[in-house]
Amino acid sequence: CRWVTNCVGLRNHRSYMLMLIGFVTISISDVLIDLLLVPVHLSRGAYGSELLCLVHLLYSAYFAWYATPLLRQHAAFVMRNELTQEWKRDDYYVVYDEHGNKTHVNDLDTEDYNRLFDEFQYDPSLNPYDKGWVHNCLVFWTTSRHDEEQAGDF
Repeated sequence: CRWVTNCVGLRNHRSYMLMLIGFVTISISDVLIDLLLVPVHLSRGAYGSELLCLVHLLYSAYFAWYATPLLRQHAAFVMRNELTQEWKRDDYYVVYDEHGNKTHVNDLDTEDYNRLFDEFQYDPSLNPYDKGWVHNCLVFWTTSRHDEEQAGDF
């Protein structure tokens, strides 16, 4: 991940998710608060404060614009117990033809792959690690990520 300049893996995935949740919560809260403050400063004639609030509003909206899709994508990965690399390789994605027959997207030729790209669907039967979103989320958030002998130093 370029935001943390580190790979996101087993030992830091929860921290990464919490970081994304924090980013989205803070940026959306900032936008809402700034939307309330801008009219207040404008009505008082505090144009310096108004300008700062507008700049902060734009920055927060821009930040939320990029953080929110990342959170949505990684939350979906957790719910499906899917790795980013598996998603990039289309390991668990199929497309259905007009007769309802499914074809694995990696079996499509390049022309059909590009033409049908927006119709790709996740198929949980292809993912042996997907045990349903409730189970996947519980395991993700509650399973220990370290050895019993590990004292906390890395």
